[in-house]
Amino acid sequence: MKLSSRGDYAVRALLEIALAPPDQPTSLATVANRTGIPFKYLEQIFKLLRAAQVVRARRGKLGGYTLARPADQLTVGEVIRVLEGPLAPTLCASRTQHAPCPAYLCPSEADCVLRGMWMDVRDAISSVVDHTTFADLAQRQRDRQPTARYQI
Repeated sequence: MKLSSRGDYAVRALLEIALAPPDQPTSLATVANRTGIPFKYLEQIFKLLRAAQVVRARRGKLGGYTLARPADQLTVGEVIRVLEGPLAPTLCASRTQHAPCPAYLCPSEADCVLRGMWMDVRDAISSVVDHTTFADLAQRQRDRQPTARYQI
């Protein structure tokens, strides 16, 4: 699986929102400034995230975006799937794209050792991103920030 810039930017942007207090909306301009992500690209990404009910928008002077659910209930895997689709590296290993896709047919699928390997890859990726929440990422970020030192 290769994460596109859209998926990468979505995760970075949502981390910024997860770092804010839950009831305090964060503007896209603030997210763009803190992350270096182009504002126009963020607008496109957040349209998709809002449609998928990952974020909520509040209009007005004190408006911006908040997570639609608590950060500990939103996984990185969910966000990646919204923007990128299935995590599987091939169609034959996909849980969501393989079964409903009658156009896809692999003549050796039942005996294919590659399919098993690709399914292992999919499961390993899923294991990490589906068990990592934005609360986890926010805590990792807070832990990395240097503590303030005071001198008198």
